[in-house]
Amino acid sequence: MKRITKLTLILGVLISMILLQNCQKRKKDENNFEVSYINENIKPGNNFYKFANDGWMKDHPLPEDESRFGSFDLLAKETKKKVRGILEEYGQGDYSKGSIEQKIGNFYKLGMDVEKIEKQGINPLKEEIKRIKSIQNNKDIQKQITHFHLHGIGSSFRIGASADAKNSEMVIAQLTQGGMGMSDRDYYLDNDKRSKEIRHAYKNYIEKIFGLSDYEEKEAKEKMNTIIKMETQLAKASMTRLERRDPHKTYNKVNLGGLADICPNVNWKKYFEELEIEVPSEINIQQPGFFKQLNIMLAEESIENWKTYFEWNLLNRSAQYLSQNFVDAHFEFYGKNLQGKQEMQPRWRRVLNTTNRAMGQAIGKKFVEKHFPPEAKKRMVNLVENLREALGQRIEQLEWMSDETKEKALEKLSVMNVKIGYPDKWRDYSEIEMNANSYVENLFASNKFNKAYQLNKIGKPVDKDEWFFPPQTVNAYYSPSMNEICFPAGILQPPFFYLDGDKAVNYGAIGAVIGHEMTHGFDDKGRLYDKEGNLKSWWTKEDEENFNKRAKILVEQYNNKIVLDTVYANGELSLGENIADLGGVSIAHTAFKNATEGEELPEKIDEYTPEQRFFLAWARVWAQNIRDKEILRRTKEDVHSLGVHRVNGPLVNIDAFYKAFNVEKEDKLYIPDDERAKIW
Repeated sequence: MKRITKLTLILGVLISMILLQNCQKRKKDENNFEVSYINENIKPGNNFYKFANDGWMKDHPLPEDESRFGSFDLLAKETKKKVRGILEEYGQGDYSKGSIEQKIGNFYKLGMDVEKIEKQGINPLKEEIKRIKSIQNNKDIQKQITHFHLHGIGSSFRIGASADAKNSEMVIAQLTQGGMGMSDRDYYLDNDKRSKEIRHAYKNYIEKIFGLSDYEEKEAKEKMNTIIKMETQLAKASMTRLERRDPHKTYNKVNLGGLADICPNVNWKKYFEELEIEVPSEINIQQPGFFKQLNIMLAEESIENWKTYFEWNLLNRSAQYLSQNFVDAHFEFYGKNLQGKQEMQPRWRRVLNTTNRAMGQAIGKKFVEKHFPPEAKKRMVNLVENLREALGQRIEQLEWMSDETKEKALEKLSVMNVKIGYPDKWRDYSEIEMNANSYVENLFASNKFNKAYQLNKIGKPVDKDEWFFPPQTVNAYYSPSMNEICFPAGILQPPFFYLDGDKAVNYGAIGAVIGHEMTHGFDDKGRLYDKEGNLKSWWTKEDEENFNKRAKILVEQYNNKIVLDTVYANGELSLGENIADLGGVSIAHTAFKNATEGEELPEKIDEYTPEQRFFLAWARVWAQNIRDKEILRRTKEDVHSLGVHRVNGPLVNIDAFYKAFNVEKEDKLYIPDDERAKIW
């Protein structure tokens, strides 16, 4: 037996005590804020994002199956594991036939049945392909477009249902541009190196899919050329993402006759009848120029070209749900080439995402029962009201806004609706039809059910109780037409929300997110809607000019941020989100000061003051690693700035940040006071 000396024993006890202290500290930090990720070798005033998150980024390298991985993504991944438990419980349980539990379980199980999917190959699409090949005339073309729209397959254009922008109490039909396989019109049109690379990869992908569908190489190439030609025509007629951010440009309400004047080669009365809805008396056609081009193509493109286009719509929409060779081809383009992912996500995550889209709110009901304590909702209600009060104070103190506009802004804020955690009434899925034939057929059946649910709202009053996200969603939103903010249960978890956490951290994280969503009601787009959610001017001309001058400072700041090599951020495209970030942190800081006024806060926790912990919590929310291709894709497509700019971007405009971390003139983040953007 090994001899133990007295010194050895003492050392052992000391080591055990240190380990115990570290374990206790780790346990505490995991339930609040992890300070060990801070890199104190980086000066906060030079790069606060890296100062706060360098350790996190090193400790969370990019998984091969992710194009971006941050705090947001980590929480989403952990939340999906909880949802997976629910799906597997339903899949393995003995539930009565026709029950929602049985439908969800079967949907998920069929998606996980790789052997059956491989055996079926492309067979589940045979009837649909046969239908397309039988097209003989323009009437058949229109029927095919309608058939696709009924089943959630994008083709030619899109139809939806949402509030009338100038009569927010009523739902009207919304017709929008669409019908393209690439995610942005500019990929078809721009001649920069990256756009050319993506076009080349897309052409290869189209040929690959047609080849897998039993076409010879020459015919597959011919079909690819047809697809590129037709989709490029649609792209040329499409609005840019920046143009689509202007709600005045996308509001073009017409009646059936007006719609027929713009696009007479569609029998619109027949189209709506085949969608199994009443012919709408009012339709908003968001991009009239696009539909004029579609009208030309319906007259000039050959029947054979349309058949090829429809076959591509079907194959591309279905590829990721078919046998592995199709799945691999789909991932090669959309995952690797477009986003830079190195590996496909595990099958359970992909099938879970599809099941969530099919029956998300039914799954969310179980999620809330298991994972969302009632106390969380109570604390969030208190936080939201504190943020509302803080924004009201800040509006009242604005030097650049007139009393007339302030009064209306305060009215809008006071009636802003708030949804937290989960809906008060749950959606009914009893009529959704599922079968046990194939995964992709079940997908289209769920698409049809959900599309009918959406289109059935047309011509009816807006349902103020409806939720646009299921409760398990790790996100939040502001709806300008509803003038409401929503925080699903999924986002009310660390690092956003700590049920028993430090106030500084909660206000810096979820508090700033609440403030962010509130500010959307007053950003460059949200401010155009009044308190009832109508697209209506309620500002004085002078106040609008003052707002635009201040917003322009933010545009220029972000336009000067390099995202990769010689590529710069797009300050105009991301303006709304950047205003919301700046407003969110500013409002949350005011709310934090209000909530702790008169309290004796601990001077420091883990060596950081309450003020410092507030800003550190905001920074940690946006910690992330991201691939170069994803940086470029998001800069072109996403209205949100990259993580580093969501942290450093707003903070350089906030006086309290300078004080908290003693940011000085020689520091890289320093901006003179008269050059800082100050809006809300």
